[in-house]
Amino acid sequence: MGGFCCVQKRLDTSVDWIRESLPVALSDDADYASSSFAPRAADMESPGSLKARQSRNCEGRDDFVEEVAFQIASDRHGDFRERRSELVEAASWLPVLYEVCPPGPDDIPHVAKAIHRKTKVPRQLASFRKPSGSAAQERLHSFIASLQRISAANEAVAKVLEVFEDYLNVHLIQELCSGGSIYERILERQYFTEQEAAVLVKHMLQALAPFHDNHLYHGSLSPECFRFLNSSPHSPLKLVDFGLELKAHRWNAVEHLSGPDLQNPCLPEFFETCKLVFCAPDFAPPQQPRRKKDAENSLEMAAYTHETPEEQGEVNLLDEELLANVLSEHADWVEEQRGVMEGSTSFSTKNEAADVWSIGAMAFLLLCGYPPFFAPSRNAILGRIHRCEVSFDPPFWSKISEEAKSFVSSCLQQSFWDRCSIQEALNHPWILRLADSSPSGSMFASFMLNLRRFYRTSLIEIYTARILATQFRREELHEFLCRCREIDMASSGFFTASDLKHILSALGHPQIAESISSRFLQTFRHPGESYIDYMALLDSVHLRQQRMFEDELWRHFQRVLQSSGRCDVDGICSCLFVKDLGIVFGDPVIVGLLMREIPDSPGLEDASVCHRLQMGLRAECAQRGAAQLDFRTLCSVLLQLLRQF
Repeated sequence: MGGFCCVQKRLDTSVDWIRESLPVALSDDADYASSSFAPRAADMESPGSLKARQSRNCEGRDDFVEEVAFQIASDRHGDFRERRSELVEAASWLPVLYEVCPPGPDDIPHVAKAIHRKTKVPRQLASFRKPSGSAAQERLHSFIASLQRISAANEAVAKVLEVFEDYLNVHLIQELCSGGSIYERILERQYFTEQEAAVLVKHMLQALAPFHDNHLYHGSLSPECFRFLNSSPHSPLKLVDFGLELKAHRWNAVEHLSGPDLQNPCLPEFFETCKLVFCAPDFAPPQQPRRKKDAENSLEMAAYTHETPEEQGEVNLLDEELLANVLSEHADWVEEQRGVMEGSTSFSTKNEAADVWSIGAMAFLLLCGYPPFFAPSRNAILGRIHRCEVSFDPPFWSKISEEAKSFVSSCLQQSFWDRCSIQEALNHPWILRLADSSPSGSMFASFMLNLRRFYRTSLIEIYTARILATQFRREELHEFLCRCREIDMASSGFFTASDLKHILSALGHPQIAESISSRFLQTFRHPGESYIDYMALLDSVHLRQQRMFEDELWRHFQRVLQSSGRCDVDGICSCLFVKDLGIVFGDPVIVGLLMREIPDSPGLEDASVCHRLQMGLRAECAQRGAAQLDFRTLCSVLLQLLRQF
């Protein structure tokens, strides 16, 4: 089996050193595996929120029940909120206990290495936004408590050791898996066999099995969600990403009727084509309809001006007759599937079936070197996903066993009702016998070429998005988009990595272009080109910049109000009173941060900008009939006001 025939060995995760510092989120007591930190049903919702939830659609209610039913049933007598206060520490303790290393340009967003200051033990720090609603936050805490219990008992899941949170973010201290990604481990080798692919897929299934057993799901699986524990040849493969960003988005969408769009999550991973390609149609955003060129250009310009289509003028793209036909067909389909569900004894839920789809897409990649639904543009990928266009093209699949094709086909069924469950996948002959019926020897040479090309494209996407987000201002992104359109003569929406280098050099950034060439184009040599969807790239850049702005503003917001004695009892400043606007806008660092969001203008002075922003915030408070704004609302209003300059 080579280096992938992994023998699971229990990692010593003693956390005695944590107890010396603060209450911890993980215990290594003997009875920990049987403990539970789940909320009681009465703790989950107030009567008002219960009434609001009952008015939502059936999908939202079923989604809620599926995710928390196990936790509620497993602990009906404890007080979840009291235990949670013992498990979660304030984020202010994080820099005291850990030295956080700044992430590199190739690292996963919002993931960093953290070294414990006392023991020098390296860990992984994963940070993500908390949902805004109270019920959604309770669901988040319930999921994290279950995650800690599952990770402590399962070798295929990276252990969650500590949890820190503040008003805006949750930070997980996890077991550090430093053995590299699946891509890196395969490309280091001279050969790769179908048997080794079956071993990797089996380990992925084993990581997901305890989640599905507890009625939990991931939702956005990709090969980047898995890492090898260390660099040894027999290192175990572990799940290190738990899909918390997507869950927070979906919980917010279900809780707030006027909140985010459930089917269009504003997350960078849904605009990075090399991750989106593994997304199930149940969670994938809908494919955008074809638009007239003027309407399309109007919507594309919103990517760098940060305006919504409604702000630019509504575009009527609705075909009422077509919509009526679609709704009628959908109603018939729902009734038919309800009948199927009532007669089924092994029904797999929609959320869990989405994970099975992603496993099938990753198995497809590990068997031929390219994913099943890849295309040069994001919209084309979404179209292929929703149409479920799967084909085993020769010659790439001519050496692959029929059992492997059967496994992939059982996972990549268009209807989630028809997909196999995780347990059925683990019992599939291809997994049980680890592809013992497959042809002997390594994959075709085309496998390594295809995988190298796909991995190179994913690295270029992530690296370019991070560089543009950190080094380009709004007017520079506008110029970047104009140059992209000049090169894209056919208005296809994508270009090659070589075109990207030329554009960056023409904009006065030859060092970035050279960095892309030296890091990826020369290191991962391949006769074919890497294609980049530049509109999806700019959307990802916009989301990253907004996240960076909010994080930086939050840090300085805390610093200014804490030094002025305006904090709450717990030391967190989550709201800004109208009377304190002068304190915030009198800080030169905050003023500089706000001015960076405005295009350069000769006649625009800091004082006039701050005055207009303060007037806008006062008007917002007056409209709400409130004397204060919470930080999330403050950020949202500030960004809207800054876009008007």
